[in-house]
Amino acid sequence: MQIIPVIDLRAGRAVRGRAGERARYAPVRSRLATSAPVDLSDPVRLLRVYRETLRSGVVYLADLDRIEARGENDAALARLLEDAPPIRFFLDGGFADPAAIAGAGRNGRMAPIIATETLRSIEQLSTRARPGTGSRPILGLDLGPRGVFSRSPQVAAIPEDDLLRRAAGSGFPAAVLILLDRIGTGTGLPRPRLARLRACAPGLRLYAGGGIAGLDDLHFLRDAGFDGALLAGALHDGRIRPVDLEAEGFLADRPEPGNENPGDGGVPGGNSGLGACPSDHIGRTGS
Repeated sequence: MQIIPVIDLRAGRAVRGRAGERARYAPVRSRLATSAPVDLSDPVRLLRVYRETLRSGVVYLADLDRIEARGENDAALARLLEDAPPIRFFLDGGFADPAAIAGAGRNGRMAPIIATETLRSIEQLSTRARPGTGSRPILGLDLGPRGVFSRSPQVAAIPEDDLLRRAAGSGFPAAVLILLDRIGTGTGLPRPRLARLRACAPGLRLYAGGGIAGLDDLHFLRDAGFDGALLAGALHDGRIRPVDLEAEGFLADRPEPGNENPGDGGVPGGNSGLGACPSDHIGRTGS
């Protein structure tokens, strides 16, 4: 299972998320490489620290300004690409449909995310007629306490289990599950809910993030068959240290930089052993 660090961009700086309340996001201060918090709001510096401490080959990027339709962080993205040629990125750039991702692939180094927050309609959940981007799009399944989070009432009304099945049937190779209300809180993962979603999507690579409290949550994800965990707050607060990730084998099986393609492949790295999606749970979120 991969450890995928997160960089959230706003006005060219790296910021820290908190419970999905973006007005409260603040510049990154981190204990990742030091005993006391230091300013890592320069996204290039933050990326370098991730590479040095985690040997990261894939990084999750969210352009908050594009997601909120308030601007863009193209200059910061260009700096990140230039500074770390081996790194590949998951990119949530507020893409509303596959047509919006034209040019986002950056020669295969960017796997664009089509997130439910900005997805206009369920009819857009298709990659078969996608433009050539170098990497197939990934579904971003944004989750609130009781279901799918989306600006589109049509998308928000669809059970999360069903969205994952539709994504698999539409050609998506992977999905990132983001627990928006838990981001940066360290309150832990909703394990029954995530285990059920893993069982519902045996053909998708699945990644999860939001609220990871410590190593126990990472062990849960690995044992449940998830392919990766998105980390930010737990790293910056020092709740999860690189030395502990190394000792527990979370850094040992990382592919060499340049050999991963986060937007390709369709077979999950693990086996959940949970069988088919339980039909009596469809539409419920659990806890």
